[in-house]
Amino acid sequence: MSKRTTLPVLAGLLAATLVPAGCRDALSPERRGRPAAASVAAASGIALDQQNGALGERGTALIKGFNPTNPRLGSTIIATFYWLGSTNIIPTVFDHLADGTPVGNGYHLVTYVTADDIAMATFVATNVQNFPEGTFPSGEKILVVEATFSAEIADGGILISSYTGVDAVFDRALGAQAVASGSGSTATIADPGAIEVSAGALAYGATMANRVVGITSPANFTPLNNGAMSNDAIKTDGEFAVQASAGSVDPQWTWFFDQDPRVGTWLATVLALNPPPPPATHLVFTVQPSNTTAGSTISPAVQVAAQDDAGVTVTSFAGSITIALGTNPAGGTLSGTKIVTAVNGVATFSTLSIDRAGNGYTLVATATGLTGATSAPFNIAAPQARVDVSGGGRIDPAIGKTTFGFDVDSRSGPPFQGDMQVVYHGGTSPMTRIHSVLIDGVTSSPDPRGGVCITWTGSARVNNGDQRRFTATACDNGQPGSSHGAGPDRFGISVDGSVNTGLTDLKGGNAQARQ
Repeated sequence: MSKRTTLPVLAGLLAATLVPAGCRDALSPERRGRPAAASVAAASGIALDQQNGALGERGTALIKGFNPTNPRLGSTIIATFYWLGSTNIIPTVFDHLADGTPVGNGYHLVTYVTADDIAMATFVATNVQNFPEGTFPSGEKILVVEATFSAEIADGGILISSYTGVDAVFDRALGAQAVASGSGSTATIADPGAIEVSAGALAYGATMANRVVGITSPANFTPLNNGAMSNDAIKTDGEFAVQASAGSVDPQWTWFFDQDPRVGTWLATVLALNPPPPPATHLVFTVQPSNTTAGSTISPAVQVAAQDDAGVTVTSFAGSITIALGTNPAGGTLSGTKIVTAVNGVATFSTLSIDRAGNGYTLVATATGLTGATSAPFNIAAPQARVDVSGGGRIDPAIGKTTFGFDVDSRSGPPFQGDMQVVYHGGTSPMTRIHSVLIDGVTSSPDPRGGVCITWTGSARVNNGDQRRFTATACDNGQPGSSHGAGPDRFGISVDGSVNTGLTDLKGGNAQARQ
């Protein structure tokens, strides 16, 4: 009989076909050399680095070092602890050098299983750091992994192994896990259950039993620490496999019990560790810019994603993405936040607007080291606004009194229709006339006082001279007539090299703006 628990799948898929392998003696295990590189590494780059193990330990700690050669910095360590007991009494797992120097990598409990007074727990630390690389025959700089127990154990063991090529972030690295336990009196299958794993992932399996004389290990897996370990009370085995395709993995051991007549008990676990995600190679507009009016925010917000060669968004990408105008049919200006840091691989541009109407605008997105992207074409229409002053208006800025009259209708454009006459009384000249207006841009925005502000741009003549660029703004407070409401209507104009009144309260007249 057996009990099985399959833990939630946290990874994708990796395929493995398993068939029984030959039996080997657990009491005097065959000593094997380190597996060849071809058997421990797949296209993903995950590979076995270092390994070690021991049984027959007792007391309140299980300790083992990677002597004589430390793992590589940035690798992942898997540590499985075996002991006689019925509860998990490991409060902490940590690492240090053999001379006592603390190292401080974090070890996470991934699987735990117990039955019939034997127990097994597996911990994982990713991206290990803070120790010297290399071989240390004298042993004082060897990296040591230690589990402390809250009560003394009568017998126990430890299996440690390190792997290069695993994702450095634990939450991304950890894939699916499964554990199971069972018993038997003769040849008995120890099966933790199948798990789904991603292409290029590492599948790690471990098993433990009592009262056995032999073991058959899973096919397509490579034994760790030169094969099974055993003493009079505990028999253990650890295995791993890296495969190139996605699917399920189901490591199955066969334990040969000694027919005591008591039944023997087995434990088994399997877990997956993922390689890093493929790197981002190019940008894609995942939310295209939509048609809108001049000066209005493009909505919904434009989104650009960093994707890999397979077209999958790389959620680990957190670089800056810059957006700019590509095709610019009307000489418009792109406003808003144009450099955004990606979150989960996606940059969201929520404040973009273009000030001039035109058809066939495009946006371009760029990021350092990635192929850029160009958006689909979109159109910017003129805002439907009209502003006029009848009977004239007057402002009295500090630089001099200004009188004006205007009538601007953006519904006609582009090009827009309108008339404007502005007379500026100030400075060294007794009068400056601004006239002969050509309007090429109109935008609108809410007036904080209530109502709306209309801004129009173009060229105008000054005192019958050459055309000069101007910008004029009129704000209607939304109140009838000359009523102030939250403040009077306002007007302002700037002309290149001539006049800049600033947006100033009207002293006479009434601006009427409509959208």
